[in-house]
Amino acid sequence: MMLARFQRRLRSRPKTMLLAGSVVLLPVAFLLQSSGAQAPRQKTASLSDIQQELVRTETGFFEAWKTNDEAYSRAHMPEEGIFWGESGTFSREQQLQQQQALSKVCKVDGYGLSDFGLLPLDAGAYLLTYRAEQYATCNGERIPVHINGSSVYVLRSGHWQAIYRAQVTNLVP
Repeated sequence: MMLARFQRRLRSRPKTMLLAGSVVLLPVAFLLQSSGAQAPRQKTASLSDIQQELVRTETGFFEAWKTNDEAYSRAHMPEEGIFWGESGTFSREQQLQQQQALSKVCKVDGYGLSDFGLLPLDAGAYLLTYRAEQYATCNGERIPVHINGSSVYVLRSGHWQAIYRAQVTNLVP
């Protein structure tokens, strides 16, 4: 059922977004092969339980952005993790440096995440998709409110880590 909903969402998006998503997800497949992902902690963990845990983790990234908590991002994104957005592709360290620089010129008033989708990729690896609204200004200018996001999570040493994160402006809210 989740896969069917995910496929319907994909069909309703413009072909350029699909092509961009495909180009970006190919390197993610390579990362997953060498990610050392583990099977979920409990074999009885339902997809719903896993989704709730990943949503909490993803929401934590937004809260860390709001509160300038670099430690959260460092703890929840592995060293080989990558972030992809409209400004390009960044390693974890580059993303942390950018986050630190933006914390000096941006003010986040709030955010909200919704429309979650979860797609199992492999044992202990999942793609989480979502929409977000962010209310923030950088250098006194309002940033785009509506974004689409996706993260690939792998389970390592009993903790979920975002090995890949992507966010792009949603021009059609």
